[in-house]
Amino acid sequence: MLSAGEASGDLHGGTLCRALRALEPTVNLVGMGGPRMA
Repeated sequence: MLSAGEASGDLHGGTLCRALRALEPTVNLVGMGGPRMA
């Protein structure tokens, strides 16, 4: 579960999500945040 409540959290969360998908394309990610985490 990832959650971002402001812009920098959204930025870092989005970066983490992309990195996890690069390592494991089938990873299931759940969270709430802004457009960078979508």
